[in-house]
Amino acid sequence: MKYRIAACFIALMLAAAPAAAGVSDFADFFDIDLEQDELPTQEELETAFAKHDEYNKKYGSFYDLLHGFDHEFQTTIAAYGMQEKRLKGESEDLYLEFLSMIPKKYYQYLGPMLFEVPNMSEKVLNLPGIKETKNQFPTRIAEQVKDIENLEFVSPALYFLLMPEAWPGYEEEIELPRMVRYYPKVKYDPRFYAAIKKLIRPEKYMPGYQEESKLNKSDLRTLRPTKDSLLTAADIRAFIATIDAVDEWAHRPENEFLLTRIGIIWMAYEKEQGIGRYVPSGLKDLVNPCARLVQKTRILGKERELAQLVAGEGFTLNEWAYTCDKTIKAYRLANIRSGVVKAIREYRRGIYDDEIAGMSAYTQNVRFATMQSIIQAHKAPLSDVLEFKKNRQDFGDKLRQKGFQLFGYPINRY
Repeated sequence: MKYRIAACFIALMLAAAPAAAGVSDFADFFDIDLEQDELPTQEELETAFAKHDEYNKKYGSFYDLLHGFDHEFQTTIAAYGMQEKRLKGESEDLYLEFLSMIPKKYYQYLGPMLFEVPNMSEKVLNLPGIKETKNQFPTRIAEQVKDIENLEFVSPALYFLLMPEAWPGYEEEIELPRMVRYYPKVKYDPRFYAAIKKLIRPEKYMPGYQEESKLNKSDLRTLRPTKDSLLTAADIRAFIATIDAVDEWAHRPENEFLLTRIGIIWMAYEKEQGIGRYVPSGLKDLVNPCARLVQKTRILGKERELAQLVAGEGFTLNEWAYTCDKTIKAYRLANIRSGVVKAIREYRRGIYDDEIAGMSAYTQNVRFATMQSIIQAHKAPLSDVLEFKKNRQDFGDKLRQKGFQLFGYPINRY
């Protein structure tokens, strides 16, 4: 089982999904309106999920096999077994496309694992470059692990950790042009410094200055916050005060089981709803974790329990979810890595267009959906980020205390 999971992870890691769409076409999928969105009932989700039972074994227990069995079924299966026609595996095209996109020098890390996956397609296993890796140990080993004792007995599912490129500090010797230091000519503009003095008073930084203690907008709560309203520091403090109670409720064994189960069958349901079939499972929950939590509780009929936990801070259920998601997005944007910013800018500038054009329609759309999820996960106005920074320490401490997970969702930076 572990080999199948590892193989599927590698095959889907770079895959992203169909080409008739674009990044912007997935924006509406990640948008949640708690007042307007129509939610499926639990019965509808159960019915849709039941369709994914791919095999009917014709019995429920050993006693169903006594006193004869389904002879018609047995005859049909025997006839299938005598056919020589090759049936294509469900993920065969995905594996072939993934392998065609990576350099063959990396096959030595993937091939041995593919031979361990039960029912792996023979077409995949007989690919030039993959066929030669059967039962072979990689020859390129990272310096960080090559001296580990009995390294050759490591599971093939972990061979990708032996790549030198997988470890920090690896750099190919590429000759780069020497950068010549350039000093731009800065022309003094009195209007620029006059505008700065209007925003920042010089006396504020003089010795003995004391800030006037008076309330401002940041110290007040937002009345009836909506999906598009701006945060204040007081809103964020009120949300932080609800985290412990909601997180404890979400991790009660009964609630954790029901929320996990409804999340799984709901993702299967969304896979059948138009453009949702191209969105990797779980991305919508990562973008708007609190709004999705509220929707799941409503499907389960438990919204009253959750509403009672947040009412003490003056929130309705929808107001709490909007405030929570906006706080998390402001946190992500305030801590966004330069590499993520660079990737988004390059994607928008079309640098990867030629690479994407060579993929299948499904893989192109998965790529678009994944990129849109990253954009939506960091979608926060500057005002929200500035208000969040006033509570950065409190929220960061709470997040570390919870292991960077809130209500069962990871809240790590991208």
